[in-house]
Amino acid sequence: MRIRLFGPVELIGPGGQVVALSAAKRRTVLAVLALEVNKVVSADRLMDIAWDGHPPPSARAALQGHIAQLRKVLGNGVRLVTRAPGYQLVADRSTVDVSRFDDLVAAARTMPAAERVEVLRSALALWRGPVLADVPAAPLREQVMARLDETRLVALQELGESLSQLGRVGEAVEDLQDAVDRWPIREPLVELLMRGLFETGRQTEALRLFHRTKAALADELGVDPSSGLRHTYQLLLAGTTVPDAVQPGVVPAQLPRRSQGLVGRDKQLAELTASLHPHDAPIRVLTGPPGVGKTALALHCGHRLAADMPDGQLFVDLKGFDEGDPVEPGSALAGFLRALGVPDVRIPAEPAERAALYRSMVAGKRMLVVLDNAHSAEQVRQLLPGSSSCAVMVTSRHRLDDLIITEGAVPFPVDVLSLDDSVTALGLLAGRTRVWADKQAAKRLAELCDRLPLALRIVGGRLAASPQWTVRDLVAELSDERRRLRALSPPSAGSGVDAALRLTYRRLSPSAARLFRLLDGHGGPDIDKYCAAALMGTGTDEAWSNLDMLAAVHLLQETKPGRYSSRALTRLFMARVAGQEPDEQREAATVRLVDYYLQTAEQACALFAGHLWSPHLAVEYPAAETPVPQDAVHWFTTELANLHSVLNLAEAQGYRERTWRLALCLARYYYRRSDLNQQAAVCAKGLAAAQAVGHDKAQALFLMTLGTVLVKAGQAADALAYCTAAARLSRHDRHTEGVVLASLGSCYLSLGRLDEAAAALRSAVDIARETGDVVLETYALTGNANVLLELGLFRDALRLARQATDLCAVHKVSNVHALALHTAGRAMYALGRPHSALMLFHQGQAIINDIGDRYLDALYHREIGNVMAHLSGEQAARPHWAQAERLGNELRLPAILRLGETPATQAS
Repeated sequence: MRIRLFGPVELIGPGGQVVALSAAKRRTVLAVLALEVNKVVSADRLMDIAWDGHPPPSARAALQGHIAQLRKVLGNGVRLVTRAPGYQLVADRSTVDVSRFDDLVAAARTMPAAERVEVLRSALALWRGPVLADVPAAPLREQVMARLDETRLVALQELGESLSQLGRVGEAVEDLQDAVDRWPIREPLVELLMRGLFETGRQTEALRLFHRTKAALADELGVDPSSGLRHTYQLLLAGTTVPDAVQPGVVPAQLPRRSQGLVGRDKQLAELTASLHPHDAPIRVLTGPPGVGKTALALHCGHRLAADMPDGQLFVDLKGFDEGDPVEPGSALAGFLRALGVPDVRIPAEPAERAALYRSMVAGKRMLVVLDNAHSAEQVRQLLPGSSSCAVMVTSRHRLDDLIITEGAVPFPVDVLSLDDSVTALGLLAGRTRVWADKQAAKRLAELCDRLPLALRIVGGRLAASPQWTVRDLVAELSDERRRLRALSPPSAGSGVDAALRLTYRRLSPSAARLFRLLDGHGGPDIDKYCAAALMGTGTDEAWSNLDMLAAVHLLQETKPGRYSSRALTRLFMARVAGQEPDEQREAATVRLVDYYLQTAEQACALFAGHLWSPHLAVEYPAAETPVPQDAVHWFTTELANLHSVLNLAEAQGYRERTWRLALCLARYYYRRSDLNQQAAVCAKGLAAAQAVGHDKAQALFLMTLGTVLVKAGQAADALAYCTAAARLSRHDRHTEGVVLASLGSCYLSLGRLDEAAAALRSAVDIARETGDVVLETYALTGNANVLLELGLFRDALRLARQATDLCAVHKVSNVHALALHTAGRAMYALGRPHSALMLFHQGQAIINDIGDRYLDALYHREIGNVMAHLSGEQAARPHWAQAERLGNELRLPAILRLGETPATQAS
């Protein structure tokens, strides 16, 4: 089944018969849906179009009737379905002639000329007349007609151009004549029709058409014919439609934008410019090491010469040292010929013929040709103009001796900068004030860089990126000759990024090359000397030296003091050369890496004040030298992405005990940061690993932790199941049993099962006192106080809460201390002492600000808001309530953090 919209709207059945659509509005509805095939059209829009913007009250019922009638006649892959807020015609796009036309035209643009002609003819054959010819909705018809008429016109023009490329434009004369009759000043169509008339022996008509169009353009627009139309007219007068090699007025200007801040090249720039000014200009070959600024100098010279080159400038990057293959001379010649105005159909297929045409076109012209980044003399030779009137600059890392010998090219060595210019270049990068503040040190630094622009950019970039470094710091580093070349190694003179990396890698010391290979197993975003030492199994001094060397040759970048990362392309190269390291060495490095992060993470966790989860695991793995993370939270935050990467690595390698131990450390960190989602995620990984090795204690800890997360998330019933399972697994470890019982008590409290909560928490207190765990005792006493608050025993609750806060004398900055103060404040408020409550809340909030627990921060803001509402009214409370709600939303907490009264505030 097909739907035709070009001409009258018709529905064509499977046998080719026309299916009757008697009602005009029914044809309109079908047309709108077909124009938007596979898209939903709202009922309101259908009614608005069908009833010319004024649908009566009965329109919706009438529309439903038309839809029902259309469904009866549709079929064979065409369905009309109801989709809010209206209807959708579901069918293959080729079913609707308008969609098929659009698709054919789009597809034709990707085809060779001969195939393009056939496809465009098929598309144009779909037109049977004016679009939507029998649809009464005039606004719709006019809107669609405007778009499709333009699309048809473009398709016809593309057909004519394709036939012209094939030398067969005469085949389109009839269609082009109809189009020109409708659009008499559409110059591309007129030009094609003139060519077609000429090819069919109607030269006089073609010339008359030009004059008629010229008059129409003058009358209607007040302009002359375009250069293309005038050129076609001249060709016809000469008795041909074959275009000249170059269109009149084509002056290429291909020089790229020159870089700003060219330093120290005034004399060379003047010399180079002067050498290219005489009529008999030589070929200048700018040679020098990578990074010396050859291309920059050539571009500055080219822009200076532009005004003296009236016939234009040609430029090509020959990519002689890029990642891919160098540009073939034939390809470069094709680009030059196009820039000179040669149509594709006139560009010869053979490179030698292209070179001959190119030389013919530029003969006698005053042009500049810049051949940048040349790989060899052979790559350049065919691109050289035959006329000495054209100035030529070639840049290359190679000397191109063959070009000098056979073509008489003159080498133009590009040397390093003078001392004063080097200091200026440093100032442009690192800041003039900063460099000139110690000019003598800057001169020394320039000398250490051998005044090579690339080396100056390296040290200038290091200064700019590392404001903590001074010029003298870099002088001290580069004064060590054993490290200077490593620190200043520029990219190698290879072909592209890969070759540059490979040549740079080959110049590394064996130790640095080994670290580079082993870094492939790291996987995290950055690395420091401790991690590098773990990978290598060495001390940190050697590791830092190797990191510094890799950064000096840009295989690594120092993103911040002491931390290094690599870019994406470098990582790809790293992965390739990693296979050169023996498998057993790579596996040993992986074990050392995981053990380093595990050992340091456990050291950091031990510094978390008053942490409830301190299982005191005694298993030790040998590891490299580790930092002492005095600021444990800062260490975790800095290394967080790496810790996750190593956790995944340990899990993938089947290091199950390492996996659950590292997961437990991350869970402790996320508990402190109140990141429930991440806490749950790492606990799930840890639980799976602990189950795999049958470690009951670890399983109990992860189950208990997941239960704690669920309680905070308002899913106490689910939390109870986890904590109950944890309790079964912890019966043989007294301390773990106490921790689990405390969490179990919190579950019961959240469910309102107060008797069970009190029993579990009392047992936790007993175990805490038996094992001497002050943190657990504080937590359990606080939980018991919360039970008493729910029972309305406010004085008893305050007594227990004060016992808990007294125990925190040795743990003043901890989560359990903040919890105890929170509960004491609630009890105080319930007893009608709001000012005392507020003082306790502010004490607890000060602790929260230090440790960054957003969950407790939300609880504190809620309670402070309640007290402020009591003391000063809701206006004073709203900022605290709003903050509590914001934090609750961030942490995805339940409605507990909404505005409102708590049991304690209700009692008061």
